[in-house]
Amino acid sequence: MFRPLPVAFTYLEGVTRAMDLAAFSAPPGKVEVIGMRMRRAYDRARAQGYATVSASEMRKLPYAWWIRGQPPLHELHPELVGRYWREALPRALQDGPRRARRWLMPLFFTYCDAFDPGNGWFLEYASRLKRMIDLTPGAPCDQLRQLHAEVGFFEPARAPSGVAASFMASADPIDRWLERNRLWAGFVDTAIGAAAFRAALAGRGDVFAIERAVERAMAWAASAAAPIESSVHRIDFAEALLTPWVRRQPPDSLKTRLTRLFMERYKDPRIAGHRAHAWKGVSQDALRVLLGWLAGDTLRGFIRILEQTADDIWRYRQRFWMAYYEAGHVDEVWLALGPDASRLVRRLRSEVLGLGAGEMEGGAARNQSVMLLRIGQLVFTEWSHNGSLRAYAETDPDAPRLYQSSYHGADLRDAESMDFHDGMNERPQLTHFNSQGGGWQRKARDFIRRHTGIHLDDEEIL
Repeated sequence: MFRPLPVAFTYLEGVTRAMDLAAFSAPPGKVEVIGMRMRRAYDRARAQGYATVSASEMRKLPYAWWIRGQPPLHELHPELVGRYWREALPRALQDGPRRARRWLMPLFFTYCDAFDPGNGWFLEYASRLKRMIDLTPGAPCDQLRQLHAEVGFFEPARAPSGVAASFMASADPIDRWLERNRLWAGFVDTAIGAAAFRAALAGRGDVFAIERAVERAMAWAASAAAPIESSVHRIDFAEALLTPWVRRQPPDSLKTRLTRLFMERYKDPRIAGHRAHAWKGVSQDALRVLLGWLAGDTLRGFIRILEQTADDIWRYRQRFWMAYYEAGHVDEVWLALGPDASRLVRRLRSEVLGLGAGEMEGGAARNQSVMLLRIGQLVFTEWSHNGSLRAYAETDPDAPRLYQSSYHGADLRDAESMDFHDGMNERPQLTHFNSQGGGWQRKARDFIRRHTGIHLDDEEIL
């Protein structure tokens, strides 16, 4: 009449096994808050020999181990801590995989959150935890043993570099990589997560000359709670991604990607306020790389302005100045835009990512703009229309300053230029004569060589 009851519950057994193999989900709230609550409970129970400490309070004991600004738990409650390691924890770990998982989670989260290889007591904690994992059978400890086998997770000296290497080598998105390693999304913000990211960023040289490595670093940074420009990794991140390009150029796609990243997150380093905040402490080598890229974008923007406002020698200026930029000799560029050019810039900024400019407030024709350009210790001012090329020593107090928000044409003309003509002309500045025959270009080229030692051949500048 009735079917016989099944001998095995296959589906339920499968669900149970899946639960036993599940990732260690996020901690149940803020670890330090739980730890403070546990310490109050232990303080109350001390007089009764801790007899009133519940099983739940004993299980959560690791959360109370380290609280900022307070002594570690083993100094305050040594008897309770000893009882935890000798009795409560071994008994719980032998009482089936479900209970083992529940007791392992506080230990595991505390290990990640309080990670400190320079602390002797933390090293003792790590050693005891690893010994318990090694001695305990069952799925939860199998998972942790596998994690340790792959990255040395429970050896504090090895763990950061092991985790970093695993992440950087993986092709998985970061959420999949975390899941595969039985980790949770907030892992990247733990102390061990921070140490792993530092280890990854320490792989300078050619490591981040590969776009895939840059993508991995960007993925980790994007998954963290704090924006990268406000995090403890701010300086290391900028230097790791920029210094590989001190003496070479990245592919255009990677250069554009990095320029956009740093301009959006760290903001424009040419602006003094940004230099004092997100860029503070970043090495000059790293800054020079980005400033060089921005110089190229601004130089190309100036050429576009010349082209679109019908300067009849724009192509010769483009050839000359781009030759110096492509040879790696242009360090910084900034524009002072006249009214006609200002109208173009709104559209150009979407096409030329790093274009940097101030406004020309007067003293010039509407169609005139000025490019301020630095090569070595020389600052040049190049006018867009009916204006001569001028040069100044960077140390000259009267030399025009880059990165101003506004300029006046008279100020840019009043400072006396260095002499392009060895005293042979009445005026020291250089007019753009005989562009087709290379007249002004050769004279400017020879001037740059005399003062900087940089030389380009005719075929490069003409």
